[in-house]
Amino acid sequence: MCYRGLTPFFRFRSFLAELRETRWEKSCLRPRLAGMDNSAATIDWAEITQEAAALLSDYIKINTTNPPGGEEAGAVFLRDLLAREGLDSTLYDAGNGRVSISSRLEASGGAAAKPVVLLSHIDVVPVEPEHWKIDPFSGAIVEDVIWGRGALDMKGMGIMELIIMALMKRHRIELKRDLLFVAVADEEEGGIKGVHHLMKSNPEIFDADFVFNEGAYGFCEFMGRRAKIVGLGPSEKSPCWLKLKSSGRPGHASVPHDSNALLHLVQALARIEAREKRARLTAPVEAMLRTLKSKGFIPEELDLADEQTLAMLTSADTHLRAITTDTLSITGIHGGSKINVIPAGAEATVDCRLLPGTDADEFVAELNELIDDPAIEIEKIYGHDAGESSMDTPLSSLVSTVVREKLGEDAFVMPMLSPGFTDSHAYRRFGAQAYGFTPVMLTSEDLATIHGHNERLSVANLGSGTEILFEVVRRLGTQV
Repeated sequence: MCYRGLTPFFRFRSFLAELRETRWEKSCLRPRLAGMDNSAATIDWAEITQEAAALLSDYIKINTTNPPGGEEAGAVFLRDLLAREGLDSTLYDAGNGRVSISSRLEASGGAAAKPVVLLSHIDVVPVEPEHWKIDPFSGAIVEDVIWGRGALDMKGMGIMELIIMALMKRHRIELKRDLLFVAVADEEEGGIKGVHHLMKSNPEIFDADFVFNEGAYGFCEFMGRRAKIVGLGPSEKSPCWLKLKSSGRPGHASVPHDSNALLHLVQALARIEAREKRARLTAPVEAMLRTLKSKGFIPEELDLADEQTLAMLTSADTHLRAITTDTLSITGIHGGSKINVIPAGAEATVDCRLLPGTDADEFVAELNELIDDPAIEIEKIYGHDAGESSMDTPLSSLVSTVVREKLGEDAFVMPMLSPGFTDSHAYRRFGAQAYGFTPVMLTSEDLATIHGHNERLSVANLGSGTEILFEVVRRLGTQV
């Protein structure tokens, strides 16, 4: 998941050093024990934070770069940690080391409702180590910050969720729902060897009421103001990955002609890139803007339903534009083998991300109409419907209550639509309410490291995020 391009609309400042010198970091991240029952109130969160940091450091050291993946080593690591807590687990092998894992903590005396799922993915994206300050697979902890690929996306949350499973077991929390830990392979390449494999082979693990996954983070500053905002993501954009193939007549480059496959391709790409970008407010984004307006981040006099207002906001920020329009990015062009030969064919890859409610087939048909060239064929190489979860559930108010208890009365929860996709779509397809919810308080510098260089997560954030997520899951699992 990548949250680049968040300024100026999201306007973060680099103030991490200042936070370390002030009381702000303490008020933003200080662990609290409010609202816990007697068995959970004995948790030593300082000790748990150090335990989580050590585990995340070790997890990062396992190189699960996708491609090729190699998630088996990560799944075995998680299996061994769960076994140490007396928790059984199941490995799911999709072949060639593409392994996922699940572990179920059963409700006391039988479940009164469907499970709560703690979902993460084991694989990480590739790195360019020459641009990193620290070895990206060292898991080094430097000045109370854990460095390495996957610290945020999303081995950090995987460890948070594993710690929650362990705490529920250690403290004998009397659950009324099963708690299901799921860590999957291949999320970064679309989940074919992960959730898609599991949907076919083991559909029972998708039978759930609520799912917590990546897709929304917390913010220590927003639109130039200090803030305590925690995102809750009920939906995300749907991927629609395309390959454009052009055909033409080969020949000697010294004799140009009008049937050059590369020329056809370039012209087609130019046409779809220049298409009209129509902004549209979906329910999550409308709720986000409405929340920001109610908290004074957007002027009261602005009419969010007005097209000109929306155009003004989206023109000022690439992130907001991405979550209000169906987007496409040209990501690769391939054609030709020799400088003096006109090729007979060429290809381009285009990464399209569609808003909730956009029909993928209609979108592709629109592109075909814009291209209007029989020499171009559009092939859909991957896609799924992200689905949308409801914000009108007991979970939403529960999350808001816990966030205020842990971070202070000035903290609030903000609905969000992720411009990237996650594995939550698989659970929504089976009827579960799945949410992006990673309650760590990040700066713009932190966010830019996701899929970028120098990815990292502070030890304090890991501990605070684990406590917040634990308390939400505890209440959800015990108060059916």
